[in-house]
Amino acid sequence: MATIYILEDDLNIQEIEAYALKNSGYQTEGFDNAREFFKKVSERVPSLLLLDIMLPGVDGFDIMEYIRPLKIPVIFITARGDVKDRVKGLRLGAEDYLVKPFDVVELLARVEVVLRRFHKRGAQ
Repeated sequence: MATIYILEDDLNIQEIEAYALKNSGYQTEGFDNAREFFKKVSERVPSLLLLDIMLPGVDGFDIMEYIRPLKIPVIFITARGDVKDRVKGLRLGAEDYLVKPFDVVELLARVEVVLRRFHKRGAQ
């Protein structure tokens, strides 16, 4: 079973994401700040990270650079929808980029695709 970490400081959005993912058979763990996330990721690497950009203290782009060596697939989920931000996120190595507000069904489909794509890549 895939474990998905959610790094999102808006607890309502974090709860919506976690609820949808759990109902689809995934294990989730949520974090509202980078410090807690870094501690946990040093103990256990997830199958996927859903990452907000605008976080207190550090932004998601910086976190992406930090975790790149861990080869964790990332989907950015953020209110920052400018093309410049989307391109930056993808060039930093994100597998996908979803702009808020989003539809939960679309999120689940994107999660499924990224996990399937990443699993195939890891098996080669």
